[in-house]
Amino acid sequence: MALGVLIGTWLIAAGPASAQVQPTTTVTSGSVISTTLSVGSKPLDGVDLVVRKDGKEIGRASSDAAGLVEVTVPGGTQYEVTLDPSTIPKGVSFVSGARTVLKPFVQASGRAPLVFQLTGKGVTEKDAISRFDRLANLFASGLRFGLVIALASVGLSILFGTTGLTNFAHGELVTFGAVATWYFNDPGSVGLPLIVAALCGVVAAGCFGATLELGLFRPLRRRGMPDVAAMVVSIGLAFVLRYALAIVFGANPKQYAQFAAQSPTIHLGPVDLRPKDLVVVGVSLAMLVVVGLFLQRSRLGTAIRAVSDNRDLAESSGIDVQRVILTVWVLSGALAGLGGTLIGLTDTVSWNMGQRILLVMFAAVVLGGLGTAFGAMAGGLLVGLVSDLSTYWLDSDLRIVVALAALIIVLLVRPTGIFGTTARRA
Repeated sequence: MALGVLIGTWLIAAGPASAQVQPTTTVTSGSVISTTLSVGSKPLDGVDLVVRKDGKEIGRASSDAAGLVEVTVPGGTQYEVTLDPSTIPKGVSFVSGARTVLKPFVQASGRAPLVFQLTGKGVTEKDAISRFDRLANLFASGLRFGLVIALASVGLSILFGTTGLTNFAHGELVTFGAVATWYFNDPGSVGLPLIVAALCGVVAAGCFGATLELGLFRPLRRRGMPDVAAMVVSIGLAFVLRYALAIVFGANPKQYAQFAAQSPTIHLGPVDLRPKDLVVVGVSLAMLVVVGLFLQRSRLGTAIRAVSDNRDLAESSGIDVQRVILTVWVLSGALAGLGGTLIGLTDTVSWNMGQRILLVMFAAVVLGGLGTAFGAMAGGLLVGLVSDLSTYWLDSDLRIVVALAALIIVLLVRPTGIFGTTARRA
C-alpha cells in the first residue's frame, strides 16, 4: 500500500515533467569529504583541498578561518585527496613519512573525515597535530552516526524478539523512509517543507511495515513457515524492494530541497558541527528516549516486552499477540524511515542506502543483545563511536571492519551481547 503511494507520487511528478519542460532543482551531489587543517594549535586559512577521480579534478574548496574545509562529492566510490601545494603557507610542510595523498572510499550515505599531518617552524612533529581536537571531532561524528544507527536498529531488534524473524529487508525500510521524504519534499513532486515531508515519510514507512506484516509475513506464519525460511523470504524481498526503489527513484543520489548545504559551522569548543548535525543528534536522542519510555511505561510497550520474552506465556495471559506484532512492524518501519530521513539530511538519499548500513545495524543488534530494544540502542552507539574513532589511526574505509572486530571481541567476552539474556525463546 505504502509502496503504491510512493509509485503514485512518482507518476504524478513525472507526468507534468513530460508535458512541460522545467528546470530541475534536484541536487545530485553526494557525500562530504572534510578535514581540519592546522599546525599545532594554529588553524590554516585558505589552503585548497583538491579531490580527484582517475586523474580528473572532481571538487576543490578552501579552508576557513578555523581550518575547516569540506568538499561535496558523489558517494559510493574512491577518490584521491591532496592539498594544493601553491596554497600551503611558507614554512608549513608534511610530517616526515606522512602521506601527502589520501585515498578514502566515500560511502553513498557517509561522511569521510580525513587527517593531513602537517608541521611548521617552531612546531615539533609531536605537537603538529592537535590530538584532542581531532579526537573530539571524531567522537562527535561517531556519536551522530551511532545515534542514527541505534534509532534505525531498534525496530530490527524488537521485531526479532517478538516474531523470531531476522529481517534482511529492514535496510529497504530505511531507504523507503528517506525516498518517501524526498518525494514529499521535492519541489517537482509535492513540495512540502522538510519537517512536514519527514513526518509524511515516517508515516509512509510505518504503513509500509504494516503492509509487509499483513500482506506477507502474517500469512506465512499462519501456514507454519519456519523462522529460517521466513528469513530467506526477507532476503528475496530485500532484492525486490531495492531494485523497485532504484527504478522509481533513479540511480543518482539526491539531497533534500532544504538544508542541502550549510556553510556556517557551529564551534562547540574543539568540535565543529553543522546546524543540521545538531538537529540529527537532537532528534535521534529525543526519539530514543521516547521509545524507551514507551516500552517501559505504556501498556502496549509492556505487552511488546512480554511477547518478546515469552510469546506463548503472553498469549495465555490474554495479550493479543497478533496486534502486538502488527504494532511492532509499524514501529519498526517508522523508526527505520526516520533513521533513513536523518541519514539523507546529513548526507544524501540513494536507492541502496539501506543496504550499505544493513550490516552495521545487524552488528548493533547482535552487540546489544538479540531481541532487546535497549541493547540495540547501546550497540548502535558503540558501533558508531568505535567506527569513527578508529579513523584517527586507520583509513576511513576500514571503519566498518573495526566495528565488526569490536563486535567479535565483545561477543567473546559476553556471547549474548550487552543486554542479552542467556535463554531466549526458541
